[in-house]
Amino acid sequence: MPQTESASLAAEQGTLTTTTIKVLTTGAELIVVDYKLLPSTNPGDNGNWIGLWQNEAEIQWNVDAKPSQEVTGDNQKGTVRFKVDLAQNNYMLGYAVGPVLASPSQKNGNICATIYIPKLNSLKALKDGAVVKAEPDVTFLTSLTLGHQSGDGVTVKYAVPRGNDPGANKSWIGIFRGSAGYNIPPERAVPVKSSEDAAWLGIDHKFVLGKKYTLAWYMSGYADKSPVQKRLAATLEFIAE
Repeated sequence: MPQTESASLAAEQGTLTTTTIKVLTTGAELIVVDYKLLPSTNPGDNGNWIGLWQNEAEIQWNVDAKPSQEVTGDNQKGTVRFKVDLAQNNYMLGYAVGPVLASPSQKNGNICATIYIPKLNSLKALKDGAVVKAEPDVTFLTSLTLGHQSGDGVTVKYAVPRGNDPGANKSWIGIFRGSAGYNIPPERAVPVKSSEDAAWLGIDHKFVLGKKYTLAWYMSGYADKSPVQKRLAATLEFIAE
């Protein structure tokens, strides 16, 4: 489910803010990638990283990226450079909002944004004046979409990168009154038990009408008593109706 790059997307019901990546430069030997994270994210402290898989059309969830780079510091915006050979290879690029996971979770289960970068077309045989249309890079961003809501609950559609297994990775949704935060405990933490990479969920919760709420999607880290709040990929703010 490709999506256009945007740090904040206004929906019919609520406002989505998500982790984004965008290719700034694509050359035969170099890819420069821009990333934009959620407010207050500390990528260095949260174990963020970005990696490449060669000649793959989707993320290899249990195969090490080669190469990969840690995202250090506490800036929510930055760039990463990779040396590549686009004359010979396709590349799949992924941004992870947390560290590599241990089995039975998917090793790369914290990847929430991806870009497929096709190899360059062969230009040697082009005749004078001929045009070859460049293949577009395909970007995917984790998203949340609000469906039906009432004072007793909501339905929400999530979408994560193709092949991601939320249930195995212990993905979860936090429900916050007001805005979500890394150090603010949610009113409720809801485990995502499905193995589907896109699905609708029903969430039972008492919502106060007219108040702002935020649904926050975490790629991993669910636990009954103290879920890990560092692996936040996307939020959806809305007014309870």
